[in-house]
Amino acid sequence: MKKLITFLIIAFAFNCSVVLAQTKPAIKSTAKPAAKAPAKAKMSKADSLMCDKEWHVTSVEEWAIVTKPPAEINKNDMLKLSLDGTYSLIMFSKPYSGTWSKPGQSITLKGVEGFFKVLVQEPGKLKLDHFSTEDGHSIFEYEAK
Repeated sequence: MKKLITFLIIAFAFNCSVVLAQTKPAIKSTAKPAAKAPAKAKMSKADSLMCDKEWHVTSVEEWAIVTKPPAEINKNDMLKLSLDGTYSLIMFSKPYSGTWSKPGQSITLKGVEGFFKVLVQEPGKLKLDHFSTEDGHSIFEYEAK
């Protein structure tokens, strides 16, 4: 009789552990999924027309004062946006380069403080308003060369 009771207790304990194991919630992995590379934004036809040209500054407006032709500090300023997402910029005689993006009407240049709002985008003419927390804003008018 003692053997039968021991057998029943072991069988009952085994059966309970099987049932409990089946009802346990699955252990979730804490590992984060691999980050996907950001999808490259599709460029509009107008945006692609401003690419791969050297845009040279023709006038600069600061504090409602337009300087045309540009002052000595801006006379060599230029902007070149490439279809591959890179740029070269000379602004206030200081060179910059890196990558660019155009979310909506703004152009963001990595490595340049602030952003540029597109005011005019025509064949051969580009007018950008540069907003900066340091300098307020300056309006640059460019012509393609």
